[in-house]
Amino acid sequence: MKYVNRELKGTWGYIRKQRIFEIVKTVVLFAMALGIFFIGYFTLGTKKSLWSVLAVLALLPACKSAVGVIMLMRFSSLPDDVHERFVRYTEGIPTVFENILTTSSRTFYLQVISCMAATVIAYGDIDKKDIDQVREHIEYVLKTAGHKASVKIFTDEEGFAARAAELREKLSDQGSSSELILSTIKAVSL
Repeated sequence: MKYVNRELKGTWGYIRKQRIFEIVKTVVLFAMALGIFFIGYFTLGTKKSLWSVLAVLALLPACKSAVGVIMLMRFSSLPDDVHERFVRYTEGIPTVFENILTTSSRTFYLQVISCMAATVIAYGDIDKKDIDQVREHIEYVLKTAGHKASVKIFTDEEGFAARAAELREKLSDQGSSSELILSTIKAVSL
């Protein structure tokens, strides 16, 4: 299936497509658990059988998938016009879209993350008081993965666009360090 492909993460429309996939997967998993239960009930005539235990065990992945649906329902994909603006801002800079980062205390949605020469910039509609927490989380994740990068989080689109233009003009990306950094961020994103 197309939606299971890990390359989908970090692309525009990921949340919308992944939400559809997770809903279908959740329905199928719950239907399988109910099917296992009813097979045991109708063939043996009792709920007290090994089939009931198997049905309960089949509910575990179904419930995990339901949690995934709930997490994805909280966020929405970028509208087409907003996506086009950010594509213009980050032209020539490695960029990922629609990242849901979960810290130990909160979940944050960063619409755009770009990286050039170990300088990470991100745009998110988050509270100004939470910017330091998100920045520290990204820095910790990158440091743990062995990357050294500076991170700047923007809550205003104009500031992000100006910094992206500066990155494009002043820095050049040596090697594939930016791609590795963005891969690490995608790996810890929902």
